[in-house]
Order: sequence, then C-alpha cells, then structure tokens
Amino acid sequence: MKFNHLDLPVHDIGAMKTFLEQHFALRCIQEREGFALLRDDGGFALVLSALRSDENPDFPCGFHIGFNLPLASEVEALHASLHDSGVAILRAPGMLGGALTFQCLAPGGVVVEVGHREV
Repeated sequence: MKFNHLDLPVHDIGAMKTFLEQHFALRCIQEREGFALLRDDGGFALVLSALRSDENPDFPCGFHIGFNLPLASEVEALHASLHDSGVAILRAPGMLGGALTFQCLAPGGVVVEVGHREV
C-alpha cells in the first residue's frame, strides 16, 4: 500500500499554494474554490482545503510538514533563500536527531521543516 496524500486545512489556499510552489517545487495540478491539489516529483499529493474564517486548525504541538533534500548544501541554500525572502525562520539550520534541519513558518502559521540526513 502506498501513502497517497495529505489534506492540510488552511485559511488562505492561494498564499500557501504560492509559498509551496515558489520555495518547495510543488506543482498545482488542480484547483477550484476551497481546494488545491499540489504534487511533487515523487508523486506525493498535498491537498490544501479551505478553513472557514471562524475555524482555527488545532494542530498538535510539534505538528509540521517536512521536506528532505539530497545534499546538506541544499538545506543551507534553501534556508538562505527563505530568510532573504522574509520568511520567518523558527529554528536555524543545525543537527537534530542525526539530520541537518531547520524550521520556518509558512502562511497561516504552518510549520515547515527542511532537512538532510546522511544515509
């Protein structure tokens, strides 16, 4: 069985979609009111679904979406690019659990972690 997709409820689908397209190479393959479907090169699908303005996502402590990069230098380069773009960096690049990682804040307060782990 293959993991197919994740549905992430957000207040501003357009802002989150643009953020993921610009910085994380996801491609929007379908969009309609209240919904956007993004894919990566590996076939993973991330669904962005609309929250009502009076709804607040109740993500548990530690919730985040994560991306792995093949090289540590790519982690450093993406960190620099996000920082230069004004994206809030929550944790600077450093070793965590045997991987070089950092965390940033996507639109709507979604935590994004980027990492590289030597195999």
